[in-house]
This record gives sequence, structure tokens and C-alpha cells, in this order.
Amino acid sequence: MIKRIFFAIISGGILVLAFPPFDLGWIAWAGYVPLMYALESEGAKAREGFVLGLVFGFVFFLGTMYWVVHSMYYYGGVPIWISIVVMLTLVLYLSVFPAVFGLVYKLTNFSKLLKIIAVPLIWVALEYLRGHLFTGLPWVLTGYSQAHYLPVIQIADTTGVWGVSFIVLAVNTAVLENAVFLLKRKGRLPLGESLVALALLVSVTSYGVMRIRQTDSELPYWNGIRAAVTQGSIDQSIKWDVKYQDATLNIYKDLSLKAGRLGARLIIWPEAAIPFYFEPDKIKKGMVGDAAKETGSFILTGSPSYNYNLTANRIDYFNSAFLLSPAGEPVGKYDKIHLVPFGEYVPLKRFLPFIKKLTVGVGDFSEGPGPNPIRFEGGGIGTLVCFESIFPEIAAGFVRNGATVLVNLTNDAWFGTTSAPYQHFEMSILRAVENKIFVLRSANTGISGIIDPVGRVRQKTELFKQDLIVDNIGLKKGGLTFYSAWGDIFAYGCLGLSALFIFTNLRRRK
Repeated sequence: MIKRIFFAIISGGILVLAFPPFDLGWIAWAGYVPLMYALESEGAKAREGFVLGLVFGFVFFLGTMYWVVHSMYYYGGVPIWISIVVMLTLVLYLSVFPAVFGLVYKLTNFSKLLKIIAVPLIWVALEYLRGHLFTGLPWVLTGYSQAHYLPVIQIADTTGVWGVSFIVLAVNTAVLENAVFLLKRKGRLPLGESLVALALLVSVTSYGVMRIRQTDSELPYWNGIRAAVTQGSIDQSIKWDVKYQDATLNIYKDLSLKAGRLGARLIIWPEAAIPFYFEPDKIKKGMVGDAAKETGSFILTGSPSYNYNLTANRIDYFNSAFLLSPAGEPVGKYDKIHLVPFGEYVPLKRFLPFIKKLTVGVGDFSEGPGPNPIRFEGGGIGTLVCFESIFPEIAAGFVRNGATVLVNLTNDAWFGTTSAPYQHFEMSILRAVENKIFVLRSANTGISGIIDPVGRVRQKTELFKQDLIVDNIGLKKGGLTFYSAWGDIFAYGCLGLSALFIFTNLRRRK
């Protein structure tokens, strides 16, 4: 068992390298092999499969999500030991999903050829559940490791990121079968399994090359607009200090004036760039309104907001985005619909009195309606606030409802210089590909950037650097991608087929 645990640890460590900041995405194509080799060992019982998956998951999630401690300790006011305990609890919870994979792997007995399909189905089904149970946390999904391999990820416009995870696991399974044959020198050469995996990979990459060419040929016919993304790099420790409000707004105003001189018609400010509650008159007559008037541009900015809920006799607070016209008047608003647990509200706070919200504000935020695009230039802006960009279904919902460009407003200062800002940025690449749409990303301290509809990063900034990006983009024209129109049909299929495979396999064994 010790040897098998060692293989699980190695596998988890290898997969950490597939994600930012290491970005060795190629290693993911065989990164799961040590884990599956350990699960293949003769004599290993089902409960041992659960343990092996748990160990793998713990190493992997510890290596990719350690940054939770940084956010809670430095900005949440949570003591370091509690921060570590909470992070380890989260890591342990996330590890349950690969643990269930290990359990199912040992309980079932698929033929080698069927395994090439069944194993990826089960893995994707579990990733999908992880992305939706208890508000969901689809962070570091396998498919994101391939963000820079453009021909591979184009399949996401049909399957979502889940299809990319599927092909990576299919290849891993084929590599495993070949490794077992070479090491044990018994049984037959896994030629059929290798051909199936190769056929899947060739089909996916061929489709990707075709879609890249097709999309590139369509882009010249889209309505063009010159857009700017600002990065003020405001230190989180002073962001909400009243004494620094004018200094903060001056930074964004200066960046906007520069963007205006460069011809930008749409200027993006980050999440909560306005460090006070949004009030239309105050905005129009103040520095923010002046920035819009002097540039003659539309400004999309994040800002906290509130309204009076007469029915419930309370004030509701929102994490919002506002579109200002060149006259400095608000012409559109979006209220965030997927809030961050412990960041924008505290679940079960009666039982967790020692945990404060990581954000600064009065009371918990409320969810807005949506996903509703902000109308703009005959189309709409799909505004993904903060970690809404990691949920594929929210981005697709915006596009389905008429968005012609996606914008991610975020403040990743909470993460410092950890791996989280890099991981967060690369998830936006898949949102662009899934919906074949431009994605503009404005992050307070980075990483900001512009991503085209096939996932090319046209420009991006460095962390903790005041910066400005100006580029010509296209507003989406034409029909929806299959994923935009139908959402997670592929993931639903993985869930259903996994359940069917497991049920029939266990029944046959019984």
C-alpha cells in the first residue's frame, strides 16, 4: 500500500505543474498515469482506491489552492492557524471527488477498450459535480491545463471545458494501458485502445484547426470597436480608505484620458474601482463623470451599490457594474449573481462567528438577477464580476441573452503574488473559446488582458503594475456556438453514462 500511495503522491505533484504558474500543460497528458497505475495494482481493495484518490487529491489541491491562506490571513483578519485549518478543510473536501473516482475505479471492471471511454466519463462527471455542489468550485479543472494549446481547446465551443478534460483523461488511460503492457510484459498489446485514443485526439485537434481558420475568416465582418482595459494597481490595504478615494479615482481618470487619446470608445475599469457606493448624481458631477466626458467614451466600471428593499424593510447591497455614457450618466447596470462564499457573504455565519468577510462593506451582498447583458452598440456586454468567470454556464448565459462581448471585472489583489491570479486569468481563455467571443479582463492588480475568440491572448499585463491596454476588438456577429446555445449537454451526458456504466458493471459483478 505504501508503494501505491507513493504513486498517488507523485501523480498529484505532477498535475500541479500542469497549471499556472508552471504552465507545463503537456505534462497533464500522462500526469494521471501514476494514480491509475496504483489503482490497477492487484490486490488493492475498493477502500484502498478511495484512499489513493484522496491522497492524490490532497497533494494536487494543496499545491494549487494553498493561496486561500494568503487571502484569509492578510485580508480577512483570520488568525493564521484558523486560515490554515480552513484551507486544509477545503482541500480535504475537494479531495473527496478524486477519492470517489478511485473508489469507482476499483469497484468496476471495465474491459480495456471500454475503459478508454468510461474512465474519462467518470472523471468529467465528478469534475462537473465539483463545479456545482455547494455553490460549486470549478477551479483547476483538467481542461484548463490546456489553455495555451489552441487546436485542442476549440472543442470547448461544443462541449465546454469538460470536453477538454475528457480527451486528456482518454489519452492518459491509453498511456496507462501501454505502460502496464511494457512493465508487466503480459497480456496483449493495447493496439485497439491506443487507436481509439489517437482517433479522439486527431479528431479533436483537426476540429480545432478547422474552427480557428473559420473563426479568423469571420472576424473581419464583425463590427469593430476600439477598447481599453485599465489596471490601476491599487493596494488592497488602502483601497477602501476614505483618505485615498481621490487618489484612486485620479489614477483611473488619468489612465482613461490616455485611453481616450488612443481612440478608445469603451474603457474598462476593474471590479469595485469606485471605492464608495454608487450614487448617480455624485458620479456624474464627480471625477468619474468627468473622465467619461473628457474622453468622450463609454466607461464600464465596478462599484458597490445598494437599494432599499421596501418589501423586506431592509437595505440590499450589491457588487455591481455600471456603464456610463460619454455624458457621464449611468446607462446600464449589472448586479453580480454568483457571490463568493466567505468573501461576499458568510454561509451559516451563526455557527462561524470567528470568520469575517474578506471584502470590506456593510452587511452581506445580495444576488442580482441575470445573467443579463448591459445593452451596448446594438448588442450587449456580458459582465462577469470576479470569480463568475470560472463558471462556464454564466458566460454562456450572457451570450445566449445577447452579449456580443464578455468583460471580466475583478480584483485579484486578495491573492497577492500567489498562483491564483495566473490560474484565474487562464480560465477566461476557455470562456472566449466556448462562446467564440472576445473577452476583456480588467483586474485591479492584474492580470488584465484581451483574449480573442479562439483563445489567443492578444495582450496582457504583469502583476502589481499600473498599466493600460488598448486594442481593436470585434463585437460578436452571427449564430451561437453549440455550447452557448445548449450549455452543459456534454457534461450531462457524462453524468448519465457514468451512472449507467457503473450500475450495469456492478450488477454484472453481483
